[in-house]
Amino acid sequence: MLQVKMTEAFKMSFLETPIPDIGDDDVLIRMKRVGVCGSDIQIYHGKHKYMRFPVVQGHEGAGVVAKVGSKVTGLREGDKVTVQPQVFCGECAPCRSGHPNVCKNLKVYGVHTGGMFSEYFAVPASKVLRLPETMSFDEGSLVEPTAVATGAIRRCGDITGTNVIVLGAGTIGNLVAQVAIASGARKVVITDINPTRLAIARDCGIHACIDTRGRQLKDVIMEEFGENEADIIIDCAGVKAIFNEAVAAARCSSKLVIVANYKEPVEVELPLFQRREVDMLGIMMYLREDFQRAIDLITQKKIDTSRLISDHFDIRQMEAVYPHIDTHPESVMKVVIDIGD
Repeated sequence: MLQVKMTEAFKMSFLETPIPDIGDDDVLIRMKRVGVCGSDIQIYHGKHKYMRFPVVQGHEGAGVVAKVGSKVTGLREGDKVTVQPQVFCGECAPCRSGHPNVCKNLKVYGVHTGGMFSEYFAVPASKVLRLPETMSFDEGSLVEPTAVATGAIRRCGDITGTNVIVLGAGTIGNLVAQVAIASGARKVVITDINPTRLAIARDCGIHACIDTRGRQLKDVIMEEFGENEADIIIDCAGVKAIFNEAVAAARCSSKLVIVANYKEPVEVELPLFQRREVDMLGIMMYLREDFQRAIDLITQKKIDTSRLISDHFDIRQMEAVYPHIDTHPESVMKVVIDIGD
């Protein structure tokens, strides 16, 4: 089978390797689509803090069950599936308390251990979720990023009737905003400085899509929400200056939720959190329930994924993928790798 392995920053190898064997509790998946994540881009540039080369990337996958182990139940050959790409120890305090997504020994397929940029992928059946037959493989490849969004909104608690503003209209920000609407938010605003991303957000039905070039976040919040301001600010941008604006704009007794992957420390004015009693929530990754909710929302057409995939590449074109992303930052949303038919 064909497999693509990152050997060092900016370099990859195309390998012909044996189709992996599976154990009694495992599933062999014939991969069809795998999305390229922001963490994959960091790995390509050699800037991911928590991985080591060489690595087979890919953790946003959809495919078809090719074989099941003798002890596997609930899955059969031919099923459309996706994979929850986390490996937990099951023994540390977070795992025992129901938070395996922040396991002290967490590993992620495609980052810390082998991933899905391969024609076949062997994985424990416990990591596999079945997709409806009506769901396309393109939609299936977006279940994982949608699960990031459902996990973020779950962390916010009940958001029914709330005012929500999402900073950053990339794929994750777009999905977070859509999930917020699907979860009953009164009004959802999304901000960016990229007109293409804002146009896509409008097409996806997000209530207000605001270009913040030359504008202060506090002014946008007052204009869109009035004196009630924002109940929840969700940072999907990962930009220091924007974060500091968010802290300054946070209303008393509101929530500031960090979804973005910050690469460097950020200096924070802590007294603003204390005096306003602002809750700051971090979201690392999803739980299995977030994956299932993502599948349900996509199936029910409460999430529009049709505009989010900007580019398709065949797996044999992988060497062109990251240079394309690097040279087209204004137009690229989600790049998906096609594997097989």
